[in-house]
Amino acid sequence: MSNVPNFSDRSRKQPLLRPRRVRGGVKLLLSDQNASWAAQRWVRLVEQAGEGQHLLEGIDYAKNGQTKRLSVEVGRVDASVQGRAYRPYTTILSLTPFSHDEWDRIVETMSDQAIHTAKLLSGELPPNIEDLFAPLGLRLFPTEPTDVKVSCTCDDFKGGRAWCKHAVCVAMLFAERLSEDPFHMFTMRGMPAVELLERLRQRRSVARAGNSAVPVYAPRLPGEGEGAALEQCLDKFWDAGPGLHSLDFVRQHSPVKHPLLRRLGPSPFQGMAGASFPLVGLLATCYEVISRDAVEGPPSPPPGEPEESGEQTPAD
Repeated sequence: MSNVPNFSDRSRKQPLLRPRRVRGGVKLLLSDQNASWAAQRWVRLVEQAGEGQHLLEGIDYAKNGQTKRLSVEVGRVDASVQGRAYRPYTTILSLTPFSHDEWDRIVETMSDQAIHTAKLLSGELPPNIEDLFAPLGLRLFPTEPTDVKVSCTCDDFKGGRAWCKHAVCVAMLFAERLSEDPFHMFTMRGMPAVELLERLRQRRSVARAGNSAVPVYAPRLPGEGEGAALEQCLDKFWDAGPGLHSLDFVRQHSPVKHPLLRRLGPSPFQGMAGASFPLVGLLATCYEVISRDAVEGPPSPPPGEPEESGEQTPAD
């Protein structure tokens, strides 16, 4: 019995002639008819990067659903592609993210262009978006295949071929994601679309208040890193940590009057019949009192009235 070869183990080590089928994989449904301009621009880059058979096989991989997992993260596209080997390959496409200072200049330039700001806030990526990046010496979309960094665990990549069929497969699927949401390009450059739009809204609100140079607050601070997952810090979630006392926080009044109310908008109860409760005015008063106490401290007690202390006095 010991001389009988184990064909099951051998089949696991030797690649197959055809890729292993994947159930429920991510399939490419993109076509020239339903592709947006952003997706078409990315596809042209893939066609430049792919070579011959690898380009054709990569497109077939994408259409046949050989990708088990695909996620668009900050600065990269991470995917797991099943090929002929027993285990799937890990393929990553990444772009160089813009720095914090570069994003500050980008947001400032965008906010100065009212038409571009209006289109971006409405969920539209203008085809001439590169006109905003060119004066800054930056590009939102890569123009050469070498602008995209490729990493794959397959033998073709290890042998020196940068754009293997798995990279082509992932790139085509990302083109489909761009067709659905072109704002993924901002995520690839280091800033998720939600944060970018939030910063544009802030600058527009401040500009309407007459002071376009001071934002209400910064959603991300320079040098701020990604925090740990919630599951990893449940035991110390409510602990302040040793660095709390070293924070240097300057308390000052907001340059915008009632910024929270401006962000929330009018009360939904104002349009209801018989609704006369002054909710907005009440909230405005509460915000003013809280803001004043946060900056100046609580008001002093009237003359002749003892200040409250944490010590209990004996009863008379």
